[in-house]
Amino acid sequence: MKIVEPATTIVDEGTFLRIFTELPDIAEEKIKIDLENHSTSVTVAVSDTVKPYKGVITIPGEVKFSKKRFSNGILELTLEKITPKKS
Repeated sequence: MKIVEPATTIVDEGTFLRIFTELPDIAEEKIKIDLENHSTSVTVAVSDTVKPYKGVITIPGEVKFSKKRFSNGILELTLEKITPKKS
């Protein structure tokens, strides 16, 4: 079975990054998020479904998990920057 990379958008809001990942027709309990402490990448994976998804999102700098929301097939992750870029 082919693994599909989900469409993902990253929005930089200064001290926070918001990641939006499209996971249509997926139950929230099937979603696995892997963000190691102070990581610079997030892995979103969905298994045990008709269409398995896996995406590795590279983050520009270290972050920590802030919150997660899943609604209408869109997974929204909010990550707080640990080392914000200096302008």
